[in-house]
Amino acid sequence: MFITIDLPPRPRKATALMRALGLLFLVAVVIGTLYPMSNWMLRTQHPFDFLSRGLPRFWTWFDVLSNVLAYLVLGLLLALGWLMRLRAPTTVLVVTLACGLTSLVLESMQSFLPGRVPSLLDWIANTSGGLLGGWIGALLNRPAGPSDRIALPSLPRWYEQGPPSGWLLLLVWLAIQLVPQRLLFGCGQLRPTVQWLIDSLSGSDASELSRWIDRLWAGPTPAASGVAIEAAVVVCAVCVSGSLVFALVRSTRQRLAVLAIAALCAFGLRSIAMQGLYGATDPLAWLTPGAQGGLVVGAALLYALETLSDRTQAMLAIVLAVLGLMLVNLAPDDRYFESTLQSARAGQLINLHGVLRAVAMLWPLAAIAWFWGRASARRSGGA
Repeated sequence: MFITIDLPPRPRKATALMRALGLLFLVAVVIGTLYPMSNWMLRTQHPFDFLSRGLPRFWTWFDVLSNVLAYLVLGLLLALGWLMRLRAPTTVLVVTLACGLTSLVLESMQSFLPGRVPSLLDWIANTSGGLLGGWIGALLNRPAGPSDRIALPSLPRWYEQGPPSGWLLLLVWLAIQLVPQRLLFGCGQLRPTVQWLIDSLSGSDASELSRWIDRLWAGPTPAASGVAIEAAVVVCAVCVSGSLVFALVRSTRQRLAVLAIAALCAFGLRSIAMQGLYGATDPLAWLTPGAQGGLVVGAALLYALETLSDRTQAMLAIVLAVLGLMLVNLAPDDRYFESTLQSARAGQLINLHGVLRAVAMLWPLAAIAWFWGRASARRSGGA
């Protein structure tokens, strides 16, 4: 006996979003692997010589994990965007082959670039990351039917439960972690713009705003104040980004998976930013005492936030986003960080860095507007 079940057509917006995110991430991987793309000249006998040289003598776990993480995300987006209808083993095989071939081509192209060294270990790490991403994507693409005998499409899928604008907002938040910031997750730095407006209106170059903020936090224990401010900023950022995930994903298990992946991506990108600022020997410079305390408290508050209604979560996210924005702009200056940042900018992607800094400055305002729209919609809908 056959069972016929009529289901509405599967939404296309989320699939298109996943494909767009996958293409954007692929472009980012290519740029990150081949930058700077200049002075092309073959510097070995053959572009694939690295495959026969064996594993490198000197390597770090950070480099290996960074490569695994990057291709894990790439493989996950590939599985979710293009391979939804394939069986799990086929999905894993296709994603692994695609990521392995992509990495092989990019590693061989590094043989033509000065300062870039192709590595067999990098290719293995990238392929392994693609395998893990394909496996996770295959699990998330599983049918939602009660058994394998009744093949029901998993409708709605976990990433179709929230609007595409929310997923874009989350992706942008991850991307701006590449911008070096003194405070962990401390985006929304409007002080330079405000100072410029003050100077323009007053007709002077006096940094009255910075001096007023320095006097505000001057006291017997300025270091303790700095730790407390950073911890509060991290708590606000963790709760706002976590509330964004709660608004996009309904299942608790899938929420935990998305939160874990987002956290790993954010920490990895932040570490890359710190490497570009302080050098390869200090990728965890962002893990300060204030950041550690803020992460612990923020994770505990996320557990409580999940029990609240959607509208309450949105309203609290607005309050915390405003509070975090105020703290970021009222935090005392760090002269050492600013001088290090100025000296490091010469070797970075100036255009991309400038765009990301502008986006980081405006992201809290966009998040406030997004949650305000969600809270208003829930109120008008009676939720």
